[in-house]
Amino acid sequence: MVLSTQPVEITRDAGERQMAIRWADGHLSLYPWRLLRFHCPCAWCSGEWGQPGALAGTQPEDLSEEQTTLEDIALVGRYALQPTWADGHATGIYSFRLLRSLCPCGQCGSAASP
Repeated sequence: MVLSTQPVEITRDAGERQMAIRWADGHLSLYPWRLLRFHCPCAWCSGEWGQPGALAGTQPEDLSEEQTTLEDIALVGRYALQPTWADGHATGIYSFRLLRSLCPCGQCGSAASP
């Protein structure tokens, strides 16, 4: 089965502290904000050039409320989203391919843990 990486609807649910993406194949992915921030792909968070990032050696529960509060989401071209977090962090660009791979549901088979 080929999983779509083309979103048709993206919503930020502040009450549930999650982002929802409906994909072109009809699947609905629900991403807890903590999961998204923990998997931030930016160089500062995830590292670069073989060096560990700031989140290396931490667990999702180690992140603060400010680090895991999604303030805004911006579309980057036709391929990614760029969230802004309450602590001011806004350098992570999450490709749609990455987001689909992070889907925490059992159906998608993600290795990400909420």
